[in-house]
Amino acid sequence: MTIEWKDILEIGPECNERFVECKKVPELAELDIALSGVSDLAGHYCVGRRDPICHTIIYGVQGSLELYTEAGHQRVEKGNLITLPAHKPFLIKLKAPRWSMVWFDLTDSTRWYDLCINRPSVSGCESTRQLFHLLSLIYYERDQVLRESPMKQLSYYLQETLSAHSPNSVEHLRIKQLIGDFEKRLHFDWSIKEMTQLIHYSESHLHRLFQKNHGKSPLQYLIFLRMERAKYLLTHTNWSIEQIADQVGYKDVFNFSKRFKKSISMPPGQYRKRKLNFPRS
Repeated sequence: MTIEWKDILEIGPECNERFVECKKVPELAELDIALSGVSDLAGHYCVGRRDPICHTIIYGVQGSLELYTEAGHQRVEKGNLITLPAHKPFLIKLKAPRWSMVWFDLTDSTRWYDLCINRPSVSGCESTRQLFHLLSLIYYERDQVLRESPMKQLSYYLQETLSAHSPNSVEHLRIKQLIGDFEKRLHFDWSIKEMTQLIHYSESHLHRLFQKNHGKSPLQYLIFLRMERAKYLLTHTNWSIEQIADQVGYKDVFNFSKRFKKSISMPPGQYRKRKLNFPRS
């Protein structure tokens, strides 16, 4: 695909962007940040720069985005950091239903030049949500004194994420995100097919990654998380065993008790009684 690089700014009515600028937050200038923002995008979105004067960095929080640079085209998923150096053309388009991001235009200063100029265009990043929430907080906080702490955290995360070329592979991050989805929905009737559709890997590749990183198959790891949650609920709530079984994805309390005993070496009722009677320090 041949691209005629030019300046484009096309933002549809469904897009929601909150700009954080130096006029409102003068502390940004001290970090050599020309402009920044938090964006929740849907519908039409297309931005291109022929000869940008700033380094643009984008942290993907949700969804996916199409990125075009002189190196070619790639689809960028959530949990990734996009680095677009100054004076290098780029084009970004929204083709997926949604894309949420936090972004920064960094001045072409000595502070940022070496960090941005040699980075890969796309790399894994575990701090996308932290930066998203930090900049959102800074946007809404009017008191400069109360902004001091989040500004320090913002400075730390920018330096930390840009200093690391690729601290975590995309595969590692996708597995971590899938496990996060497990933990949020342990009650869901997960299947291997649903896991592969969510993570965009084949069943065999997904199995190899879990074995490599956790020594368990995806389903075995899901059971492990369910049993850990069940142990917590048995110890810290007065919910019935039937309620706990339902919370961790077992509609049949007999199947839950059988699985719990196999994993923990005792039935759930006995585990609860032992934990409640155990003297606490």
